[in-house]
Amino acid sequence: MKLWKKLMTIGFVLTLIVMAGCSSDSDGESGDTVTLTFSDFHSEADQEFFEGLVDEYNKVQDEVKIEYTTTGNLTDYSNTKLPVAFANNEGPDIFMTSPGDFQKYADAGVLADLSPYFKDGVKEDFLPSALEAVTVDDKILALPFELELLGLYYNKTMFEEANLEVPKTWDELLAAAKELTTDEVAGIALPTDKGAYLNFIWYPFLWQNGGSVLNEDGTKSTFNTPEVAEALDIWGSFFQEGAAPSKLQIDPTDIGNLGGGTAAMQIVGTWAIPMLENEYADGDFGLAPIPIPEGGKPATAAGGWKFAVNANSEHVKEAAEFVMWAVGDDKERPLKYVTETKFAYAPRQSVVEEGEEFYDKGLRKVFTEEIYDSAIPEPKFGAEVVDAVGEALQNVMFGGMSGKEAAKIADEKIQSILDSKK
Repeated sequence: MKLWKKLMTIGFVLTLIVMAGCSSDSDGESGDTVTLTFSDFHSEADQEFFEGLVDEYNKVQDEVKIEYTTTGNLTDYSNTKLPVAFANNEGPDIFMTSPGDFQKYADAGVLADLSPYFKDGVKEDFLPSALEAVTVDDKILALPFELELLGLYYNKTMFEEANLEVPKTWDELLAAAKELTTDEVAGIALPTDKGAYLNFIWYPFLWQNGGSVLNEDGTKSTFNTPEVAEALDIWGSFFQEGAAPSKLQIDPTDIGNLGGGTAAMQIVGTWAIPMLENEYADGDFGLAPIPIPEGGKPATAAGGWKFAVNANSEHVKEAAEFVMWAVGDDKERPLKYVTETKFAYAPRQSVVEEGEEFYDKGLRKVFTEEIYDSAIPEPKFGAEVVDAVGEALQNVMFGGMSGKEAAKIADEKIQSILDSKK
């Protein structure tokens, strides 16, 4: 089966303060050239890609000049440069948002509607669920650039030396993590800081056990259930029983925790594969679906960065045209990003078909054949709900609470948040 046809049958829905302002103006030299600012959180290889993308755009036309900057720390939620810029009416014209932050921007009214800027046939080339994830009130408020899935990466040598099988259940995962933990090696590396990324890594455990945060129409909290409590308990157990460190030496998004030998296992996304191949090629690493509870069902989270345009920019049209050129025009640019800069799935049919052979190579084949079908979108909850879920996780990780206690407290907070918005 063609990968894109397989993708279409999955049918999963991918889904800062009050912000305002704009930062664009006209170029002082020509008087006619529009200067736009583009800011994101990427670093290293990703930064090089986006710098090249901007350079190419600046060369192929002379009506717009894009100026690119990056804060270089996409998961540090203490990094306030972008929200502060918006608060000071200095927000960039173009920026990147994650699914975990999308709703914050949407609620703040800072996302421009990109619907009018699709060329004929382009919208139909996108996976419908990828666009549904960025659609609010029939307006497409961002453009997905990639689909990133989560899996369990592990050190094959460590497993062989400990005579362990790759875990398939929660109990096996916890037992293996404890068995592989030493003074120098963590059994499993997991995120520890509260924020959207922590929730993102935990959501598969929630869904595997049949739990949810809200009901289908988003009007009621469904957090105070045995299913949610059990998903919190297993997560907390990794920390309470010493199988996961309370502080990582390396950022939790970085496969270097596993690749450098300081962790035996790590739950992280598709983006980790190029680093394993390039920087840790001498190691022997495996990949498996995230283990499930007894009687549960497979699930992974699907995330990925999206292009957005500042609704308060003086040049929304020009900014939107750049975004469409970068994501919805030629196949070569997005394909290069998801196959060379990093590994992810493209949200466009034509790009997936172009790179089909690539998706079946090495560890990528595990994602394609064993994980992809279980993908569920990272939810686009508001900031307060994201915080309440994160607090529940912190309570079982470091607060000594049971999952039942943490779920009850979070449920009351979430329901209060929902009631206040009625």
